[in-house]
Amino acid sequence: FISVSHPFDRWRRGAWDRANLERIAPLVDAIEVFNARCLQQSWNDEAVQFAHEFGLLGTAGSDAHTPAEIGRSGLNLTAFTNADELRAVLPQGKRFGKISGMWVHFFSTYAKWEKHRHPERVPTITIS
Repeated sequence: FISVSHPFDRWRRGAWDRANLERIAPLVDAIEVFNARCLQQSWNDEAVQFAHEFGLLGTAGSDAHTPAEIGRSGLNLTAFTNADELRAVLPQGKRFGKISGMWVHFFSTYAKWEKHRHPERVPTITIS
């Protein structure tokens, strides 16, 4: 299952050029049509329009980077166990939540600065 996250959010890296997004649309299952960290609701609205135009499913999420953002928005779905089931239940999903304030981006920026200032504090995962 492939979904493109916050495709029109021009504030963050990851915004797509529309021509490139149109080119990959036949290869993806869904577009994130609501992301709480988008600074402008119009960017989410653009994603909704794109999903409708290309017959794509819509996903939603808080994109939480801080504890205060967890569960701020999302999508309530019927239980599923694989990609085919997700494709089946996604159209009946109920979106909830609202846009986070601009303050959430301050915490992400602060975390990046701290990571660069104190790389020894960044947890590492070792897979053996």
